[in-house]
Amino acid sequence: MTVDTESCKPIPSPTVGEPPSLLPSDAVLRLLEDGAAFIERGELDNAAHLFARASESAADGDDRAGYGRAQAQLAALEESRGQVDKAFGHNRLAQESFLAIGDGEALVQSFRVDGFLHVRRNEHTAAAHCFAKALSLAIQFDGRLVLTTLDQVVPVANYLVEADQSTALLPLGAALAQAVESLDLVQNQEVREFAELAATVAGALAPLGVLASEPHLTDAKRRRLAARSTHQAWHVDALTKRRWELAALVKETLQSKLSFHEELD
Repeated sequence: MTVDTESCKPIPSPTVGEPPSLLPSDAVLRLLEDGAAFIERGELDNAAHLFARASESAADGDDRAGYGRAQAQLAALEESRGQVDKAFGHNRLAQESFLAIGDGEALVQSFRVDGFLHVRRNEHTAAAHCFAKALSLAIQFDGRLVLTTLDQVVPVANYLVEADQSTALLPLGAALAQAVESLDLVQNQEVREFAELAATVAGALAPLGVLASEPHLTDAKRRRLAARSTHQAWHVDALTKRRWELAALVKETLQSKLSFHEELD
């Protein structure tokens, strides 16, 4: 089934002075839940039909939260089908709704979806900046969002290594580093700790990208960059009890992609 995003009516702004709700209406929520059940059974056409109905119902009821979530579900569904252009369109509509109601957590998730869509197009720099936007916003909320974002960033880095796209680790690492530059502004100690972890992940990826993209580096410079990346990766593994096996990813990148065959102490 083809879902026409143009058929979804624009949702009016909330009444002045009335705070918007971040929760969909019960009717829209039921449609979204039923659609999710169809996805679990692999019935994507039925799921798309229910998500489209949820979108239309939300538009009719001035339910921005429901509209945004319905569009986000359609974006994820079309991404799973490989329909990248359609997924981008749905995700744009979702982001507009989430911005309008101030749903930061939903925006973080939406930015991450954009990142994966750009990866599908081999637009690795654009993907890096989307993940960085997600991370920057997550740092303003809670550590769980930061960790969830990193849970998706590290597999993307692994994918880039396996796809022989190690040079893309430089913009990915640099974008993540830029996302955590304002650590001093983070007041919540728990969030700050997760943000510092994010900075360490960035410090592991960026040097690998430099090594892959600069073939004329001196041996001494290569060693310094490799040592920096390895040290940061080991630190991440220690902090997360090897949650992402980042040290193994760094070792694989150095050895198989950059012809660096020495163990680093």
